[in-house]
Amino acid sequence: MTGTVPIGHTLSEDVRPMRVMLIRPPAKHTVESEVPEAVAAENLSYPPLALMAIAQFMKTHSSHEVTIVDAQLDDMAYDALEAKVREFAPDVVGVTAFTVQLVDVLKTVQTAKKAGAKYVVVGGPHVSDFPQECKNLPGVDAVVKGEGQKPMLDLCDAWEKGEQPKGIGGTMAHADDPVPEQDVYYSNNLDDYPIIDRTIVDYKRYYDVMGRGGIFTTLISSRGCPYRCTFCNTPRHRYRVMSPSRVCDEIEACLALGIQEFYFVDDTFNITNARVIDLCDEIIKRGLKLSWTVRFRVKGANRELLTKMKQAGCNRIQFGVEQGTEEGLLRLKKDVTVREIESAFRLCREVGIHTVAYFMIGTPTERTREDVMDTINYSIELDPDFVMYNVLTPFPGTTLYDEGERDGVLDANPWFTFMRDPREDFKAQVWDEYFTRAELRELLETAYRRFYWRPKFIARNLTQIQSPKDFMRKATAGLRMLAS
Repeated sequence: MTGTVPIGHTLSEDVRPMRVMLIRPPAKHTVESEVPEAVAAENLSYPPLALMAIAQFMKTHSSHEVTIVDAQLDDMAYDALEAKVREFAPDVVGVTAFTVQLVDVLKTVQTAKKAGAKYVVVGGPHVSDFPQECKNLPGVDAVVKGEGQKPMLDLCDAWEKGEQPKGIGGTMAHADDPVPEQDVYYSNNLDDYPIIDRTIVDYKRYYDVMGRGGIFTTLISSRGCPYRCTFCNTPRHRYRVMSPSRVCDEIEACLALGIQEFYFVDDTFNITNARVIDLCDEIIKRGLKLSWTVRFRVKGANRELLTKMKQAGCNRIQFGVEQGTEEGLLRLKKDVTVREIESAFRLCREVGIHTVAYFMIGTPTERTREDVMDTINYSIELDPDFVMYNVLTPFPGTTLYDEGERDGVLDANPWFTFMRDPREDFKAQVWDEYFTRAELRELLETAYRRFYWRPKFIARNLTQIQSPKDFMRKATAGLRMLAS
């Protein structure tokens, strides 16, 4: 679905705009993963950008009254969430869904219905992969596959008029609606989306534990990723970009609110170096002073690009390294070499950009304990400023999951049983061809201790402390890690 002109919204005198509440569910029953408690407890606090984008779109193009409840930020109990819903008395509740949070998604749907919500709509990454299973969950009136701005507005417009929605692109709301074959978009041009007003949420409370302690937000400059890493279940949106001018307009609006730190959550920021350089040039031309972080591919990270990014305020780059051997990189289809990885991290150090490296433990090419220790040792030799390790947990819909099912390593039945009937005791499968879950857990904790207990890491981070608030956050995270 595309559209580049303002959406008209007229009301007759006897039609009342919808009251709409968008909810990020509590994180009380996230699918168990093999991550040390110290790491899980220090989740980064990011604003609910997708819900904010939907709210802004609806406020711009309609008279519907929209509010957001971020139950994760407040660690909200379900009785408190129920009270919130009752207080606002929404006609429509929208819930964002990730597969690993499906138990909480269902509990949120049930809470909204119990509190009197007439219609409940579910969207998000889980729906993109499993729309039918999500639509069949009790209490769900409609699902949206893809970006929710225009579909959510269309659903609310229909309910506002007393109509039963049917045939709305990317949605399943009517019994006759087929399963959407493709995710839906409002526009191929990201400039067509309105700038998000961060005051829609309590924006000053969001932070980045690896940041400098300032007010923090997320934003996007592009959508989509053409790459096909075998472990990734990111929806395969077509690649679309926002103009440098439009990105900087949004940055300026955030700076006016006192927001100082930014994280570009693009699926992959550097699809082309030319686009990144154009954006940096616009930031520099406008004289914008900010600190920003991106998710980056190693390939293409050259000195010219990194120098320009540093000049424009880039403070940190997050690289998905995953493995430290050519065999492992080929199996995961990372399309990069060990030499290119090492060059990217060396150049970042020389230019003065901090780095975060992501690694996976227990991949199909790690057949012995020595193989895993080689990955851990490589991560230390690479010497990023921070590292995040995770046990490989293949998700349905990924190439690696299909390979595991084909080879008898993984069983699809538990996942699909969980999606039809989410239970709190569900555990995601790990790649246990060579290691037990307990062995992988022990290796993961070894990796974290080996990296973060090093005197070099501790000394370096003491020199990078930016403020008392920054010190407290990093110290708290460090003490939790040491206690693991």
